[in-house]
Amino acid sequence: MRPPSIISAAVTAAFVCLCCSCEPAPVEEEELPEFVPPPDVCNKQDEALTTAACALPLGQVQRELIGALGDQDWYVVQLPAGLTDRSLLHVRASYSVPATAVNLSINVLRMNGMSIASGADVHAQAAPKPVDLIVPFNESGTKLLVMVSDLATGGRQHLDLRAPYSLMVELVENPDANEPNDTTPTPIALTAAGASVKGSQTGYVATANDVDRFSFEVPAGRKVTHLHITAAKLTAPPAYKLAYTLKDSSDVPVAEGFVANEFNGVDLATVRITNGGRYTLVIQGYRGGANNMVTTVPGDLRQQYQVDVLVLPESDTYEPNDTMQTARPVTLSAPGNTANITARIGHVPDPDWFGVDVAPSTKPTVLYYKVNPTTNGGRFPALPGRMDRMVRVFLPVTQGATEADRQNACRTNANVCPRKDNDDDQTRATVDAYCGLSPPRCMISSREENPEFTGLRNFEGAIPLPPHASPLRLYVLVQDDGSNWADDLDYQLKLEWRADADEESRFVGSSEQTVVRTLASDPGSTFPVPASGAAFELNGSLSYGHGFTRNLDPADAQGVRAPDDYDVYTSDSDRYELRFPAGMTGDRTWELQWEIEHGNAGGPPYDVVLEIEFCVGTGCTVVARSIGYKGGNLGAWHSAGVQGAAFQPVYSKSTLSDRTQVTALAWGCFCFENRFVQAGKFFLTVTGVDRTSYANTPYHVRTAYTAYPKPYNGGMCPVACEFSK
Repeated sequence: MRPPSIISAAVTAAFVCLCCSCEPAPVEEEELPEFVPPPDVCNKQDEALTTAACALPLGQVQRELIGALGDQDWYVVQLPAGLTDRSLLHVRASYSVPATAVNLSINVLRMNGMSIASGADVHAQAAPKPVDLIVPFNESGTKLLVMVSDLATGGRQHLDLRAPYSLMVELVENPDANEPNDTTPTPIALTAAGASVKGSQTGYVATANDVDRFSFEVPAGRKVTHLHITAAKLTAPPAYKLAYTLKDSSDVPVAEGFVANEFNGVDLATVRITNGGRYTLVIQGYRGGANNMVTTVPGDLRQQYQVDVLVLPESDTYEPNDTMQTARPVTLSAPGNTANITARIGHVPDPDWFGVDVAPSTKPTVLYYKVNPTTNGGRFPALPGRMDRMVRVFLPVTQGATEADRQNACRTNANVCPRKDNDDDQTRATVDAYCGLSPPRCMISSREENPEFTGLRNFEGAIPLPPHASPLRLYVLVQDDGSNWADDLDYQLKLEWRADADEESRFVGSSEQTVVRTLASDPGSTFPVPASGAAFELNGSLSYGHGFTRNLDPADAQGVRAPDDYDVYTSDSDRYELRFPAGMTGDRTWELQWEIEHGNAGGPPYDVVLEIEFCVGTGCTVVARSIGYKGGNLGAWHSAGVQGAAFQPVYSKSTLSDRTQVTALAWGCFCFENRFVQAGKFFLTVTGVDRTSYANTPYHVRTAYTAYPKPYNGGMCPVACEFSK
């Protein structure tokens, strides 16, 4: 034991020049005697017991150095009379510098050498932290030993010749009025508050490895019980991270949690379905790690936590519907039927299953769904954490003699469980996981909450239903992803069975057919706009699927669909076979225009891309090309070698009062090559892109052929058509 500072230096004589022109006088060092530190005492237990300087009064701060390798400082603490079961021994040691090599260690011992508390700050390259020991101690008049040292790490010992540590021992009263409740729970009395009952308690995790137990009686019957544990944020964070476990009347854990970041205060909550009986709450410091590797959790005298318990009646009239087997049935008896369901995520876990029964139909139809949040309800604050709701639609899997066969068919048979769209590894794993459940189910549509899509704006979809001779059941699941969040607010699930006259006109039996039309000849008087009339129009409507993306970016909340959403039925597509007159040869100009009606959406609910399949010869070798609107001056197939400044618009776009119109302009030199004309036909598929609404609104494609070549502004199309290049 040595003083907090050691002075060892040589003092030099000062020189003052009295005249700038004079020569400096030589400087001589003053010889000082070698500094000899005072005797180092209190280094052993025996010295502490026999040396008055080693007695440490309660409440007094002692500052000393770990000034040598293996240095130990021993102190004697005399406890007074009058200690009680609420008396706490508080020992605190710390460095007040930002860095020290010493890993400060404290051991509090009885006179027989038995340790009653110990701790160390092994901080490596980080800043040192206090070692704070708080233990219950009621043995009046006891004499204790406190040993302070460095904790060697990696076989190395440490010292600090400059910075002293501070040590203080005191007796305090336990601030937790519920102690002792480590084994016998403190009751939380629940009193009536309208249709609910509620109660609260406070406590401290005040001492090392302190465990606080509480109990409360839940009324009989199916109830929603909300548990909330809070504590104020402290300027210096508490010495531990608070953790809790909630156990039911059979002493089975039903919920648990811990503070993820002790710098943010305490806000832990859960809400569970309870069925009466005594529930037990255990609160303590989080041990963490594999197999609770932390052996000692320090206490803290500053952080008071509060426990609030609220028991409510079940308010969701569709409960219990937490499994596929207990799904609440919803019947749609005819196209045009709508079901509006009001439910809520009122506890955890709370998956809401609905079995949608669609009556037999000889025609293709569409099932539309949409989930809207509301502000109704909310009898308790939303649970802490991220809102990550989801809605999913499933088809039950029935193919296979055994459940294992059905699970295998779900995973491997695309006719049983199709896989399309953004079928990445994660999506496949999700679909496979549902296939492996009992009973197996095939996920065909999924929407996940995305913060960019406010108000669950992406939570809707349209699913094609083929003709079916017997009732068809689908399942809709609404839940929180991870089943760790609830807000007790109503949401509205809308289900609508829609007729689809356009698809109906294309179906033969159970499959959609290609519509065959003869491409009409146009005198070209309105070039580049095709002539008007039914002979020049292909009319249809794209009713289901989310539509591909072309210009919209889902990551920026554009369109109806977030990046992680999934659909097996990506987009309704209408395929046409367009035929040239028999025996026709030579290149032809192609006039092309399309329109999309606005309907009730206030604008076009989707855009279209025209997928072109040209044929060559009798074998109809496919040469494909996609056509879709793109604004601005663009190069055309014939513009190689033309300076960009000479480019012109390929398309024009006009927004009319009730429709949006796109026209292929003369600069594009849209044409049919002679080899395609000789094949006698080509195929055109109208596909939806950039969907912004699921409104079922018509499109009109006007198309015709006329003489080739045609002039454009400032020039003439090439003599030979090469549109496919």
